[in-house]
Amino acid sequence: MAIKQTNIFPIDLQPRNAVGLAFPFTNSATSGSIPFKLNYTTRDQVKSNIIVYLSTNKGERPLNPNYGGGLKNFLFEQLSTNTFSNVEDVIKRELASQFPQVNLKKVEVLGSPDNYTLTIVITYSVFNNETDTLAINFNP
Repeated sequence: MAIKQTNIFPIDLQPRNAVGLAFPFTNSATSGSIPFKLNYTTRDQVKSNIIVYLSTNKGERPLNPNYGGGLKNFLFEQLSTNTFSNVEDVIKRELASQFPQVNLKKVEVLGSPDNYTLTIVITYSVFNNETDTLAINFNP
């Protein structure tokens, strides 16, 4: 009988220790508390990190000019199958190089030319644990 082995991150075992800030930023402050929502699991923090990385253009972050997925560059291009395949290629390349712990399962790029929106649905797992789905919407 096979036993499914999952990686448990040591910091996830301590529920009082936050891994990082959640994105998008929200104000969850109460008197005397931390002013931002925090992530307490590695899985949630990786999701936030992917969103921030893909939403940032290269050169946008001071002192780290190579940081960013550069997906905003596609916002004002004509939405076509060529654009969708370019976005998919960029996502696959950037996630493979910047997030080695992420096992990419599937990338879907959907667009609505009438609404000028681009929706990206990424299915992935972190260190081959359970699968997670992330949807990112870009609109000008």
